[in-house]
Amino acid sequence: MYKKSLSLMLIAFLFQMVCVSSASAVVRTNEETLRVTKMKERIGVIHLEKKRVTITRRDGTKLKARVSEVKEDSFVMTDEKTGAASEVRYDDVVQVKTKSNGLAISTKFLIGAGIVAAVVVVVLIVKPLGKSPFPKCNADRSNAPCDNSR
Repeated sequence: MYKKSLSLMLIAFLFQMVCVSSASAVVRTNEETLRVTKMKERIGVIHLEKKRVTITRRDGTKLKARVSEVKEDSFVMTDEKTGAASEVRYDDVVQVKTKSNGLAISTKFLIGAGIVAAVVVVVLIVKPLGKSPFPKCNADRSNAPCDNSR
């Protein structure tokens, strides 16, 4: 009786160890879940902006294409040249890069407004003086001193 109950307990213990270790391998950590959530948001924004993207997978391969479809657990990237579509899981992506297209329209507008403001300030300061800020010396090629009273 003692041997039978001991062997049943040992079998139950081994069974429990196998089940617990396999279940813990499936559970994601909070950091991994947070990373996948951020990746979903970033890919969603890139999909809406219709930008080209370069992703790096866990195995080191890189894929350059546009995001054509966004799903719950994955997204589809389509190459423009070949038309080949490939499905990528969010948890398989390590890095996402997009190429910026230069300055934003608002930045260009602010730079232009700054230039216009600078021109207006210069005109308003120089114009009331009534004379050129640059003297007209030696206009007749004589050695006479400059006369800035004109």
